[in-house]
Amino acid sequence: MKKTVLSFLLLFVIVLNVPSSVFAHSDLESATPAKGEKVTTDLEAVILTFSTKIESLSTMNLKNENEEIPLQISIEDNQMTGKMNNRLENGNYTVEYKIIGADGHVIEGNYSFSVDRPEQAQPKEEPEQNQDNTEQILPEQDKEEQQPGNPSYFGPLTIGLVILIAIVSFFAFRRKR
Repeated sequence: MKKTVLSFLLLFVIVLNVPSSVFAHSDLESATPAKGEKVTTDLEAVILTFSTKIESLSTMNLKNENEEIPLQISIEDNQMTGKMNNRLENGNYTVEYKIIGADGHVIEGNYSFSVDRPEQAQPKEEPEQNQDNTEQILPEQDKEEQQPGNPSYFGPLTIGLVILIAIVSFFAFRRKR
């Protein structure tokens, strides 16, 4: 009797700890361009690499101070690539992403970078105006927002296990009498 109850209790503890160790959240491992980077050449794509495989429903947006830049998104394993049709103008840009990791969690985040390519032959007054714009400090939008939580099936699984343990305990104690 005691062995049965102890076995179920041990099983219960193990089952509760498995989701926290097996289902790790997917985090942004690297980005091209990197957070806070100053890009001085033409940029063809933004590439985000995550710690686990991501689902095809994941999204990415690229915005400057005035508008959203259209991207052609492709996802392969743990990498999301956003290709641009046009070259980026000098200025500050923010990459916003929303991914669905292999564990089913939605992870959102953003970071900023700037483009500062040398301008080609322009009138004398314009470079001074552009120089003022390129000296702006990047906004503090590099905080990755993540939604902590458990897998969506964790709650029902836990409730089911508690009910199962209660039923087994009920019948185990009932036989004892």
